[in-house]
Amino acid sequence: MAQNIYSTKSQEQKDFYNKTAQKYNKWHVEQASAKIVDAWNFANLEKFIKKNKNGELSRCLNLGCGTGRLSHNLFKISGEVYGLDQSNEVLKIAKEKYPKLKLTCAEVVNTPYEDNYFDMVIINGSLHHFFAVEETFAEVNRILKPKGFFILLGEPNAGYLKAYNPFFYGWVVNRIFSKILNLFKVEKDKKPEMIEPDAEVYVPAKLKKQLIKHGFKIKQLYTYDYFHRTENKLALSFYHNYLNFEHSFIAKIFPNMGSAIQCFAIKK
Repeated sequence: MAQNIYSTKSQEQKDFYNKTAQKYNKWHVEQASAKIVDAWNFANLEKFIKKNKNGELSRCLNLGCGTGRLSHNLFKISGEVYGLDQSNEVLKIAKEKYPKLKLTCAEVVNTPYEDNYFDMVIINGSLHHFFAVEETFAEVNRILKPKGFFILLGEPNAGYLKAYNPFFYGWVVNRIFSKILNLFKVEKDKKPEMIEPDAEVYVPAKLKKQLIKHGFKIKQLYTYDYFHRTENKLALSFYHNYLNFEHSFIAKIFPNMGSAIQCFAIKK
């Protein structure tokens, strides 16, 4: 049954991203707010690597790499960078933009790599499109070297939009504010586009147990909340500082309640 669900969802995801590949960067990469979050996430990744590893990583893999925005940045901390995605069309864009990347079109649950091959495997906001958490974790464990790093960034939290969650009310205020700012920019007769297909959500505690089950030691697991997509200069001017404040204080008072789950783990 689980395999049937994976096969169906995998094909849906593949079809969607092949069809919308030319809009991928506009939706997910070129947004000013997305660039700020990407930079903040990468800075946190660099801090983690520096704290837990002496020197450069020799070989890294980005699963669900899309058009390669994160994969290319990994050259800052790794000698070789690989990317894997099931969409041929987004990989065509990645190959054109970043020819140094070693890119492969394949399924995340059955990668073509040798055992114990990578120093780090990273999934950036893509796990929830795989519909195969257990299988993905098992495959990452197989291809990752002992003591290698497994990084999850930006996975949706199942408990986020709940009345008991303080972050929920921030979500409401943020979206009302965004609507007001964008009120005169949106064409009234233009329907909003669906920029992502159906996706899973996760319970942080359960995700932690699944990682441990598949042989990972969790070094950090936290959540954060981000702004609604915006190009407003006023909001963007303090966005990075807000993320730092939230990470340093709010997330510690209300752990595991932010909209996005982050995890930094090491293979045992």
